[in-house]
Amino acid sequence: MAHIFFDMLSSLGSCLNCFPSSPTLKINSRSFKILRLLGEGGFSYVYLVQDTSTAELLALKKIRCPFGAESVAQAMKEVEAYKLFGGCPGIIHSVDYSVAGERSDPQSKTVYVLLPYYRRGNLQDLINANLVNHTRFPEKRLMLLFLGVCKALREMHQYRGPGAGASAERMEVGGAGVGVDRNVAAAKRTAKRPDAAAGADEDDETEQQRPLMAEEEGVHTGGAGGVRSYAHRDIKPGNIMISDSGSEPILMDLGSIADSPTPITSRSLAILTQETAAEHSTMSYRAPELFDVKTGTVIDTKVDIWSLGCTLYACLVGKSPFEMRSDETGGSLSICVLSGDWRFPDEGPGAKKNKNKGSGSAAAQGTGGAPGAPPPPEDDEAISEPIREVVRKCLKVEPSERPDIDELIELVERVVEELPEDGAA
Repeated sequence: MAHIFFDMLSSLGSCLNCFPSSPTLKINSRSFKILRLLGEGGFSYVYLVQDTSTAELLALKKIRCPFGAESVAQAMKEVEAYKLFGGCPGIIHSVDYSVAGERSDPQSKTVYVLLPYYRRGNLQDLINANLVNHTRFPEKRLMLLFLGVCKALREMHQYRGPGAGASAERMEVGGAGVGVDRNVAAAKRTAKRPDAAAGADEDDETEQQRPLMAEEEGVHTGGAGGVRSYAHRDIKPGNIMISDSGSEPILMDLGSIADSPTPITSRSLAILTQETAAEHSTMSYRAPELFDVKTGTVIDTKVDIWSLGCTLYACLVGKSPFEMRSDETGGSLSICVLSGDWRFPDEGPGAKKNKNKGSGSAAAQGTGGAPGAPPPPEDDEAISEPIREVVRKCLKVEPSERPDIDELIELVERVVEELPEDGAA
């Protein structure tokens, strides 16, 4: 009986550890009241907080770094990304950040990042609401949102900036621990690298660990205002916030961002890239080339184009095309992805045939079905053919056959022009 009691205490303690030890938290010179948990995943938690002085609502991302310098470096890479893209439309920016030491473990650190709070939530919240309410997105509104996502992603794929930012200030969380300079974290990453004599494999492995903004290494090509390409590598509905106006998408969760292109020059780098993708890229939206990374290939921004196709499909149907197909067949999701095995609900043997609804007829809005459910009713079965074609072009297994971001934007703009106004007869 005693061991049951102690197990209960242990479980309660673990739960409480998910939350800061106090209902208020001080970040640098500002104090915040913690209102509620918004979400969690892996070693991170996101809270809704309120500035005690101004009553402003913000989102606070708490990233636990239990593995010392390596995990702190990964968290700081995300912080660097928020600052790098801070002036880019359609990409979330950080308001402030701090690094604190854990009282119980001096080697463990926690990174706190303050972000804007969007009361409408994310695109996945809208998809879930559609499933619950048996509604669907008006097609023109959906494609305008999707166009906004594409344009925000273009800011990453074709980043034009002044180079790396200035040195960060030393930032602390109240008196709770040790402040960490962002450049110190970058220096620690650089110091971990083996020299050239250590061998090519080691150099390849550290290639992905270099600071995201690394002008001191001459990585930022093109100089001031030059173009440098990044891939998000975790595009999905849950990482697309909706502005308070309801009309603008905002890309978030920049912890998965990587330089692009990434040449896979050794087996060790192939394994590292695949493991990193498994950790940071959501499986049902992950491009096939990240499931089985091969030596001699190049991983580039086309991984995001694939994820965009999965995201658009999820908005239309309710879940990722490969999650949908895996549920239908009982097969492996990864095999479905690698073989490009997916279809629209009204396609394939036994399915009700698409009426090949074109851009000249209006979508029947306001009805729909849950994911995995039987085909939708006839008055709601048709997805406009131009929208289907956008999905098909994005979901080519061979990366070279997918459009780049400029080609995709051009295609989506044509589709938006062709679609009738929502609700038109």
